[in-house]
Amino acid sequence: MADTEVEPNNEDDSYQVPTYNPEHILSPEFQGTSNYEVGVADLLKEKTEALDKLKQDPKTPSWRIKQAEDGLKKLERLYENYNIGMNVFRTAKGGRDNAKT
Repeated sequence: MADTEVEPNNEDDSYQVPTYNPEHILSPEFQGTSNYEVGVADLLKEKTEALDKLKQDPKTPSWRIKQAEDGLKKLERLYENYNIGMNVFRTAKGGRDNAKT
């Protein structure tokens, strides 16, 4: 079993981890929301406009409108679920302190 022995590494493996000192948890340009929320909101707006255009075009097949509506519902659910989850963290300042006792 001498073939399976691992020789110790004599190289210096020490390194320094930079201190975590953020200036802004959420970037000011997002007005207190995350870039994910802004991105999904923009996508929702874009898909809503696309759906409106599809509905206005009489040549659009019904399956295409249904597909666009389903996609929009999924985006709305993603946005809503994210907000529900994040609101817990955003409003729970000191909320876990009671659980420690």
